[in-house]
Amino acid sequence: MTTDVPLSVRTPSPLGEFLRARRHELAPEEVGIKRAKGRRRVGLSRTEVAELADISVAYYDIIERGRDLRPSKSVLDGLARALRLNADARAHLHALASGTPSRRPSEQEELSEELEEMLDALDPNPAYVVGARWDVLGANHTACQLFTDWEGKRAKRERNLLWFYCCDPAARTLFVDWEQEAADQLALFREAYARHPDDPSFTRILDEIFRANPATVEWWERHDTDPTRGRTKRIRLANGEVVQLRQLVLQVLDEPDIRIISYFADVDGDLDDVELDA
Repeated sequence: MTTDVPLSVRTPSPLGEFLRARRHELAPEEVGIKRAKGRRRVGLSRTEVAELADISVAYYDIIERGRDLRPSKSVLDGLARALRLNADARAHLHALASGTPSRRPSEQEELSEELEEMLDALDPNPAYVVGARWDVLGANHTACQLFTDWEGKRAKRERNLLWFYCCDPAARTLFVDWEQEAADQLALFREAYARHPDDPSFTRILDEIFRANPATVEWWERHDTDPTRGRTKRIRLANGEVVQLRQLVLQVLDEPDIRIISYFADVDGDLDDVELDA
């Protein structure tokens, strides 16, 4: 069964998406706001951002909802200060507001020989390399055993990390906390999406996922994520044993959209002793 993707999800404002994603990343304490007892909100509220940026809440709401795509430089500078943006993020904010196209990822991303050698060297620790759109460019033997056979004959959309988390039945069995893991990955993908607002391939990926798993539409709109939460994952092996793996993400300096993601045992010992295909 498929579902129509809400217009607000299919055609978001890149500027609004960026602002929303960033305020959800910030804890109140990071900007000098004392957390009220019992507060469960993730990140900052629109009211808090507006006050920090010295603009009205109503106007900030208009910007974030995409009804004003050309706020003034002073307003953008205020938002950058409020959201604690670094130099690169500040430049990206201004580029989004001015309509200047962001750098688009290469149409054909490939796994370099050096990265392929690194994947082999990390074995038996699971490791894979993903590109800007989270396509899996390569994976070592253990990663293919533990997660899915990305190196085998699979449809293009199935060679995507976000698709694996959200739509592959194997992920539901593998991750003890599958729904939270998948929702967190979708929220993190929002950041990549916001960096490439002029690239329609990101929207196509999201459309496929929203249609294959309608629950992801709610997760996307919920903005409920903690980037540190997914660093340790509870994995259920084929024999029913549950292990904890720590995730390490490395960014390629020359190609910042390409990342190496590897996993290490969270307890004494290593993955040599684990029967992945028991």
